[in-house]
Amino acid sequence: MIKAKKDLGQNFLVDQVALNKIFELINPKNTDHFLEIGPGKGALTKILSNNAGRLDAVELDKDLLLSLKLINSKKLYIHNANILNFKITDILGNEKLRIVGNLPYNISTDIMLWSFNNLSKFKDMHFMFQKEYGDRLSAEPNNKSYGRISVLTQYLMELDTTLYLEPESFKPRPSVESVFIRFIPIKDRNFLSPVSIKLQEVTKEVFMHRRKMIGKSLKKILTSEQLEKMDIDLSLRPENISVNDYIRIAEALI
Repeated sequence: MIKAKKDLGQNFLVDQVALNKIFELINPKNTDHFLEIGPGKGALTKILSNNAGRLDAVELDKDLLLSLKLINSKKLYIHNANILNFKITDILGNEKLRIVGNLPYNISTDIMLWSFNNLSKFKDMHFMFQKEYGDRLSAEPNNKSYGRISVLTQYLMELDTTLYLEPESFKPRPSVESVFIRFIPIKDRNFLSPVSIKLQEVTKEVFMHRRKMIGKSLKKILTSEQLEKMDIDLSLRPENISVNDYIRIAEALI
């Protein structure tokens, strides 16, 4: 019997009703090329591989490979690797990839940043997160969950929170709820574009001092004249500024 490893943040989805719902939300086509991050024991892998054109499953834990190899599908390709070091170009064809994954909390941000850097290769992404982290990604201004990762995510992608799951849906049972979110890259936005690079710099600066009025932080990188032209209330805190206003600030720095 394979036991979940705490150091890898493993919680296997065992709720068949939830699996069926996730399958419907992903809505795979027989022409789709999927990349699954951390397939675990293969609960979702099995139904995806039977309905996709191709599925590449990247699993770090060697102890789970046997379970994955037992899945009888000619469309499934298994890779024992860390997704953060995995060369997507080795599997990339003419079509963009569809990404799925049940992400451990301790590497969720790492994988989101990895996704940002590879967005041009992706059609969409479907990720399972701990609810607290998912709330941070989708948070709106004037919310304590709203932060740098919220701004960067919403600048680059459209988000659709499609499903909440109770702890009982997993084994071992986590202590918190989970959320399943769909991400669709916004056309012509790139993590390495001049605007995006400045947006990263601005959000890093202001959210390091999230209790300060934003004017104090922005004066380090913008002139008073530039700030006046943008017509932003400088007495607000970083969590009160909209994504569009952050984009305007970033554009002023180019």
